[in-house]
Amino acid sequence: MFERSDDRENVDERVNHGHGHGSPTERDTAADWRLLDRRLRGVARRRAALDADEARWLVDAQRIELHRRFGYATLPEYLERTLGYAPRAARERLRVATALQALPQIAGALARGDHAYSAVRELTRVGRDDTEAAWLAAAAGKTVHEIEAMVAGRRPGDLPGDPVDPGQVRRSLSIDVSPETFALWRDARLALELERGEAVSDDDLLASMCRDLLGGGDRGDGRGHGGDGDDDGPRPGGRAAYQIALTVCPTCARTTQDGGGRAIEVPPEVGQRARCDASVIGRVDGGAVARATQTIPPRIRRAVVARDHGRCQVPGCRSSRFVDVHHIQPRARGGAHTMSNLVSLCGGHHDAAHAGRLRIERAASGALEVAHADGSPYGTSPPAAAPPPARGPAAERDRSERRAGALAEVEQALRGLGFPAGDARAAASACAAHVGRPIEELVREALRALHRA
Repeated sequence: MFERSDDRENVDERVNHGHGHGSPTERDTAADWRLLDRRLRGVARRRAALDADEARWLVDAQRIELHRRFGYATLPEYLERTLGYAPRAARERLRVATALQALPQIAGALARGDHAYSAVRELTRVGRDDTEAAWLAAAAGKTVHEIEAMVAGRRPGDLPGDPVDPGQVRRSLSIDVSPETFALWRDARLALELERGEAVSDDDLLASMCRDLLGGGDRGDGRGHGGDGDDDGPRPGGRAAYQIALTVCPTCARTTQDGGGRAIEVPPEVGQRARCDASVIGRVDGGAVARATQTIPPRIRRAVVARDHGRCQVPGCRSSRFVDVHHIQPRARGGAHTMSNLVSLCGGHHDAAHAGRLRIERAASGALEVAHADGSPYGTSPPAAAPPPARGPAAERDRSERRAGALAEVEQALRGLGFPAGDARAAASACAAHVGRPIEELVREALRALHRA
């Protein structure tokens, strides 16, 4: 495919002639390994150029909905049948192709064969038009594995030397399951989506299942696993939710979580969340061992869970399987273990509160007030910001490009969650009026549109 047959036969003849006895003539012909090296490097360059061509054509195929011309339901289905890509690989190819449209230097490096597709795929995760040159310089001479490690934990817009965010370091998990377990997995995803009222990722689903098991929730066979000597029912409401091991450095607040014999660094909000509702065993690096204590006294925790009916109190959330008790006024700022300062939250909303994506307050009347980070009431859409005044064709073109880029990012996020391309595109278009807000809010608005459809 990549070289002429006569060239290949010429290489084969020279190399085969050089095998064997080591005479001067044969040793001279053995030097043609350099020719083999040049040929293989040429294959790599041409393969990269083909990948660059494919990326450009995939953008066009997505724009004109090429798959519909052949009766296919989605573009990934078309790619699976024509190019042999499995659905996940097809979605990743489309993501990279879309990203390269805004990264001309990285796209050029692929077209020239300076970097293989695998390396470019990783660079598109972090590169922007103002940082791609720095990332290309940092990736020069590195293997794909080294580039993966360099990209891990960094976000678009970060530079190669910027600090790593542990929460952004993704871990891959590949498992083989029986058909029955696979069916249970799909049913569990549907049940969690119905409970939360929105689509959930693989990470959300697996974390919910693991927390439910480790926290002693109902296993589905009528038996709980409380860990308090009571195996005849669910975890008692007075017991702290966190039954996993977290270690927090007392000086720098760096937090690690034990998993399978390893200490894995986790984002600071995980430690903050645990401090809300945990069992604390104290320091483990000294001679004396302190008595374990709970951050919330068991009798108060039981009362809070009973008051909240064992369910997350964020409006519209129906989650009741793994509920934490959250301090509305943080303990670090003087928050007390009082009924008015405590509220039951599911794991997802508890994470959002500590990450700053959710604001929770208690009104003077005692009612719970929940709002998005921008202050708008939870579940509502704030008024769209007034567009900036037009300043000629260039400004209008720039606004149009930013709008198209934001909607494309929303569409890719929805497709990454498993929604068909047509549905994802329609939902992204439905939130066009809200462009200018953070991407995660646009995705949330698009998910609402999907659930209304």
